[in-house]
Amino acid sequence: MQRIVLILATLLAASPLLAQENGPAKPATGTAAKPLVVSGRVSNDGKMLLTDLDSEWTVSNVSALKGHEGHLVRVKCLVDSAKNKIEILAITKDESNATAARSSDSAFRR
Repeated sequence: MQRIVLILATLLAASPLLAQENGPAKPATGTAAKPLVVSGRVSNDGKMLLTDLDSEWTVSNVSALKGHEGHLVRVKCLVDSAKNKIEILAITKDESNATAARSSDSAFRR
């Protein structure tokens, strides 16, 4: 009888551990959960994107950049920072070469 009570007590103590559900799957470390918009220049071979922050990203789907070699583009992509890769979802030519200046910039102080 004591053995049965001991087994039941052990099962009752372990039941919260057995009842835990696994949460939703998390994305792999370093990958963005939602797409980001990045602007930069496509390399001449079309395999890299040099961003405005002087960081280079290897493109996993090179065919998306075909015809944009050497151009300034704005891409919507998924970023894998662990592998320094991006997967391009959409691409547009970046026609805005305008620079922004504020009157409070040091160039305007005298």
